Amino acid sequence: MKLFVAKVRLLSILLCLLLAGCTFSAPQAESAWRLINGFASGTEEGEAPKQPIWLASVGEYGAVLKPYASGGFTVFANVDGDAIAFDGWIVRSITGFGLKKPASVTGREGPRSLAVNDDILSANCGSWKWRAPVWRQSCDIGPSTISLDGEGNIQEISMSLGEKLGFVTLRVAN
Repeated sequence: MKLFVAKVRLLSILLCLLLAGCTFSAPQAESAWRLINGFASGTEEGEAPKQPIWLASVGEYGAVLKPYASGGFTVFANVDGDAIAFDGWIVRSITGFGLKKPASVTGREGPRSLAVNDDILSANCGSWKWRAPVWRQSCDIGPSTISLDGEGNIQEISMSLGEKLGFVTLRVAN
């Protein structure tokens, strides 16, 4: 267990260093906060904390991840070194998933840059639009969506990473 905690802390520190230049602001910030806190505590006194499981894919690679709060981000990670940092709107970095180097994303609306392996991709993205129960954003490299349940909790996140990697998708499994 100590080794697992040490790996998660190390991974979180590395992701924070990669993301130091990113900012966080989101109307659905409450949903992102509940994503972490809602699962961390049981619903009744004396009940064991729920252990959330998220299924993630980056292109053709898949993984089972758990969410952690780190530096204003939700970091979905596992002990195999797969991790995805999410700021409430955008997936900001990805490690593991068969990538040679960590991938990073800058920009939210308008110009966006994706550093993937040795390539830097540029994209132009429109504004986020709400059509219940999904936030949608159109980019010239593909769409992004954030799906919520009836209580406003995030259930699925999907974002295009361009032709080479396809999509990064996260969805709650339980």
